[in-house]
Amino acid sequence: MLVFFLSMLETPEEKQLFTKLYEENSDRMYSVALGILHDDFLAEDAVNQAFLKLIQGVRRFEDFICNQIRNYLVIVVKSSAIDMYNKSHKIIEVPFDESFEVDGRYEDDTPNKLDHDELMGLIGQLPEIYSETLYLSIHMELTTNEIAHSLSMSVSAVKLRLMRARLKLRDMLEGIEA
Repeated sequence: MLVFFLSMLETPEEKQLFTKLYEENSDRMYSVALGILHDDFLAEDAVNQAFLKLIQGVRRFEDFICNQIRNYLVIVVKSSAIDMYNKSHKIIEVPFDESFEVDGRYEDDTPNKLDHDELMGLIGQLPEIYSETLYLSIHMELTTNEIAHSLSMSVSAVKLRLMRARLKLRDMLEGIEA
Protein backbone atom coordinates (compact mmCIF):
# COMPACT_ATOMS: atom_id res chain seq x y z
CA MET A 1 0.00 0.00 0.00
CA LEU A 2 2.94 2.31 0.66
CA VAL A 3 3.82 2.26 -3.06
CA PHE A 4 0.31 3.47 -3.90
CA PHE A 5 0.59 6.37 -1.46
CA LEU A 6 4.06 7.31 -2.70
CA SER A 7 2.79 7.47 -6.27
CA MET A 8 0.49 10.31 -5.18
CA LEU A 9 3.39 12.47 -3.98
CA GLU A 10 5.51 14.68 -6.21
CA THR A 11 8.92 15.40 -4.73
CA PRO A 12 11.50 13.03 -3.23
CA GLU A 13 11.37 15.02 0.02
CA GLU A 14 7.61 14.47 0.32
CA LYS A 15 8.07 10.77 -0.41
CA GLN A 16 10.81 10.48 2.19
CA LEU A 17 8.74 12.30 4.84
CA PHE A 18 5.67 10.21 4.10
CA THR A 19 7.62 6.94 4.15
CA LYS A 20 9.00 7.84 7.57
CA LEU A 21 5.54 8.76 8.88
CA TYR A 22 4.01 5.60 7.45
CA GLU A 23 6.65 3.30 8.91
CA GLU A 24 6.58 4.93 12.34
CA ASN A 25 2.81 5.25 12.74
CA SER A 26 0.91 2.65 10.71
CA ASP A 27 1.04 -0.07 13.39
CA ARG A 28 -0.20 2.24 16.14
CA MET A 29 -2.94 3.59 13.89
CA TYR A 30 -3.99 0.05 12.97
CA SER A 31 -4.29 -0.98 16.61
CA VAL A 32 -6.40 2.12 17.39
CA ALA A 33 -8.73 1.37 14.47
CA LEU A 34 -8.88 -2.35 15.31
CA GLY A 35 -9.83 -1.50 18.89
CA ILE A 36 -12.83 0.41 17.59
CA LEU A 37 -13.87 -1.74 14.63
CA HIS A 38 -12.86 -5.26 15.72
CA ASP A 39 -12.34 -6.17 12.07
CA ASP A 40 -8.94 -6.44 10.36
CA PHE A 41 -10.09 -5.29 6.94
CA LEU A 42 -12.10 -2.32 8.20
CA ALA A 43 -9.19 -1.29 10.42
CA GLU A 44 -6.86 -1.32 7.39
CA ASP A 45 -9.38 0.80 5.48
CA ALA A 46 -9.54 3.33 8.32
CA VAL A 47 -5.72 3.58 8.38
CA ASN A 48 -5.63 4.05 4.61
CA GLN A 49 -8.24 6.81 4.80
CA ALA A 50 -6.19 8.61 7.44
CA PHE A 51 -3.04 8.41 5.31
CA LEU A 52 -4.93 9.70 2.27
CA LYS A 53 -5.98 12.73 4.30
CA LEU A 54 -2.37 13.24 5.36
CA ILE A 55 -1.18 13.11 1.74
CA GLN A 56 -3.49 15.97 0.89
CA GLY A 57 -1.64 18.16 3.39
CA VAL A 58 1.82 16.57 3.55
CA ARG A 59 3.66 19.83 2.82
CA ARG A 60 1.96 21.41 5.81
CA PHE A 61 3.41 18.79 8.17
CA GLU A 62 7.06 19.09 7.19
CA ASP A 63 7.81 21.50 10.05
CA PHE A 64 6.00 19.61 12.81
CA ILE A 65 7.75 17.23 15.13
CA CYS A 66 6.88 13.54 15.00
CA ASN A 67 4.86 13.59 18.23
CA GLN A 68 2.51 16.23 16.83
CA ILE A 69 1.96 14.32 13.60
CA ARG A 70 1.49 11.06 15.53
CA ASN A 71 -1.28 12.68 17.58
CA TYR A 72 -2.89 14.08 14.44
CA LEU A 73 -2.82 10.68 12.74
CA VAL A 74 -4.33 8.91 15.75
CA ILE A 75 -7.15 11.47 15.94
CA VAL A 76 -7.88 11.13 12.22
CA VAL A 77 -7.79 7.31 12.20
CA LYS A 78 -10.03 7.23 15.28
CA SER A 79 -12.51 9.52 13.55
CA SER A 80 -12.44 7.40 10.38
CA ALA A 81 -12.90 4.19 12.38
CA ILE A 82 -15.84 5.61 14.33
CA ASP A 83 -17.46 6.77 11.09
CA MET A 84 -17.01 3.30 9.60
CA TYR A 85 -18.41 1.68 12.75
CA ASN A 86 -21.44 3.96 12.72
CA LYS A 87 -22.11 3.24 9.04
CA SER A 88 -21.83 -0.51 9.56
CA HIS A 89 -24.22 -0.36 12.51
CA LYS A 90 -26.63 1.94 10.70
CA ILE A 91 -26.47 4.72 13.26
CA ILE A 92 -28.09 7.76 11.74
CA GLU A 93 -26.19 10.96 12.33
CA VAL A 94 -28.38 14.00 12.83
CA PRO A 95 -26.87 16.85 10.78
CA PHE A 96 -26.14 20.16 12.42
CA ASP A 97 -28.64 22.82 11.35
CA GLU A 98 -26.63 25.23 9.20
CA SER A 99 -28.98 28.12 9.99
CA PHE A 100 -28.40 27.83 13.76
CA GLU A 101 -26.67 30.95 14.98
CA VAL A 102 -23.95 30.47 17.54
CA ASP A 103 -23.45 33.14 20.19
CA GLY A 104 -19.95 34.31 19.26
CA ARG A 105 -19.07 36.12 22.45
CA TYR A 106 -16.69 33.33 23.49
CA GLU A 107 -15.08 32.80 20.09
CA ASP A 108 -11.79 34.50 20.86
CA ASP A 109 -12.01 34.65 24.65
CA THR A 110 -9.42 31.95 25.35
CA PRO A 111 -7.32 33.41 28.14
CA ASN A 112 -3.85 34.67 27.34
CA LYS A 113 -2.60 34.33 30.93
CA LEU A 114 -1.67 30.65 30.58
CA ASP A 115 1.45 29.37 28.92
CA HIS A 116 1.12 26.79 26.18
CA ASP A 117 1.84 23.76 28.39
CA GLU A 118 -0.73 24.80 31.00
CA LEU A 119 -3.33 25.35 28.30
CA MET A 120 -2.62 21.97 26.70
CA GLY A 121 -2.91 20.34 30.15
CA LEU A 122 -6.35 21.88 30.67
CA ILE A 123 -7.41 20.88 27.17
CA GLY A 124 -6.39 17.30 27.99
CA GLN A 125 -8.90 17.33 30.87
CA LEU A 126 -11.82 18.11 28.54
CA PRO A 127 -14.00 15.32 27.12
CA GLU A 128 -12.22 13.63 24.23
CA ILE A 129 -14.36 15.06 21.41
CA TYR A 130 -13.58 18.57 22.58
CA SER A 131 -9.93 18.04 23.46
CA GLU A 132 -9.14 16.51 20.07
CA THR A 133 -10.78 19.35 18.18
CA LEU A 134 -9.09 22.04 20.29
CA TYR A 135 -5.75 20.22 19.96
CA LEU A 136 -6.03 20.32 16.17
CA SER A 137 -7.05 23.98 16.26
CA ILE A 138 -4.63 25.36 18.84
CA HIS A 139 -1.61 23.06 18.83
CA MET A 140 -1.58 21.91 15.20
CA GLU A 141 -2.91 25.32 14.01
CA LEU A 142 -5.36 23.77 11.54
CA THR A 143 -8.18 25.86 10.17
CA THR A 144 -11.79 24.85 10.74
CA ASN A 145 -11.95 23.67 7.13
CA GLU A 146 -8.87 21.48 7.62
CA ILE A 147 -10.25 20.07 10.87
CA ALA A 148 -13.59 19.36 9.20
CA HIS A 149 -11.87 17.55 6.36
CA SER A 150 -9.61 15.59 8.72
CA LEU A 151 -12.47 14.47 10.96
CA SER A 152 -15.01 14.03 8.13
CA MET A 153 -17.34 16.59 9.66
CA SER A 154 -19.06 19.69 8.39
CA VAL A 155 -17.39 23.04 9.04
CA SER A 156 -20.38 24.17 11.09
CA ALA A 157 -20.13 21.08 13.31
CA VAL A 158 -16.44 21.82 13.91
CA LYS A 159 -17.25 25.43 14.78
CA LEU A 160 -19.94 24.32 17.21
CA ARG A 161 -17.61 21.76 18.79
CA LEU A 162 -14.87 24.40 19.15
CA MET A 163 -17.33 26.83 20.71
CA ARG A 164 -18.51 24.21 23.21
CA ALA A 165 -14.92 23.26 23.99
CA ARG A 166 -14.02 26.89 24.65
CA LEU A 167 -17.04 27.28 26.92
CA LYS A 168 -16.01 24.21 28.92
CA LEU A 169 -12.44 25.47 29.04
CA ARG A 170 -13.65 28.84 30.24
CA ASP A 171 -15.72 27.17 32.98
CA MET A 172 -12.64 25.19 34.04
CA LEU A 173 -10.58 28.37 34.20
CA GLU A 174 -13.20 30.19 36.22
CA GLY A 175 -13.18 27.26 38.67
CA ILE A 176 -9.40 27.55 39.02
CA GLU A 177 -9.50 31.32 39.56
CA ALA A 178 -12.26 31.08 42.20
